[in-house]
Amino acid sequence: MRCLIIHNPSSGPRSDEIFAFAHALSSAGDEMVFRFLGEGMESDEATADARSFDRVVVSGGDGTVSNLLDCLRDTGVPVLVFPSGTANLFFNNIGNAPEPAALARACRAGRTAKVDMGELAWTDEDGTERRHGFIIIAGTGFDADIMRRAEASHGEFGEIAYVLAAITSPAPKVAHFVIEHDGEVDELDGIGCMVGNTALIQNETNLFPNCRMDDGLIDIAVIEPAKTVELLPTVIASVLDPTGKGPLGRPQFKLFQAREVHVSATPSLGMEFDGELIPGTPGSFSARALPQCLDIIVDGFSKLS
Repeated sequence: MRCLIIHNPSSGPRSDEIFAFAHALSSAGDEMVFRFLGEGMESDEATADARSFDRVVVSGGDGTVSNLLDCLRDTGVPVLVFPSGTANLFFNNIGNAPEPAALARACRAGRTAKVDMGELAWTDEDGTERRHGFIIIAGTGFDADIMRRAEASHGEFGEIAYVLAAITSPAPKVAHFVIEHDGEVDELDGIGCMVGNTALIQNETNLFPNCRMDDGLIDIAVIEPAKTVELLPTVIASVLDPTGKGPLGRPQFKLFQAREVHVSATPSLGMEFDGELIPGTPGSFSARALPQCLDIIVDGFSKLS
């Protein structure tokens, strides 16, 4: 078996576990290639010859994994996601057993499930059209503001940095959103608009109750105008009903599903995807589903099995 392991050595607290994984995976006759992201090695370079390998392992936090999977979509190569970051939300949505030895067994077996990505498109400050795949959530408004505030302290405090960032944003800005989704148009005021490819966030909470990774749809949520403390009903509902499918649902969220969506915000708000901030304040963006473009390795514990 030829296996390519692409690792971000500065990804997070579990970064060194990739070496225990490689040791557990190694067997006589194998060829194993390590590539380390950073200065001199970008995601597109690291994945350029991915089709020549039997397996590709992507190791890092959600931002790293998002960049690598965007390069690996439609290659048909079985890809194992290894959780080396802080939150590892995409890995948690897959649901594989997290121990390095268990992941090595899954990688060797090579059982895969086809899953979607989202694709985000926007115009940058120079008027250039940009695009990027996303695997978790992209959005404008409140979530982007939290990412911006947490950016400086994320490395020191980990996931708690996002909680601290929310607390320091007591009165989020309100915008008017025009949402065009699969031929329909809705206009809503809110503090944020998010589009999701996966549902599970921290504490096993489903942000989008009906979201699946393989349904060919983008899930859209507009958060009603509220101060941060006024979002408490939604927080309580997520604690009491993590799936969001019970009678509590997701209060203060207006939810849609679509294959494609275009969102305009007035005034313009900051944007992010998979925890990565987009420079400037684009006034609009488009998102669409890229159905079943990834072949993700799964084990018997995975929700995708």
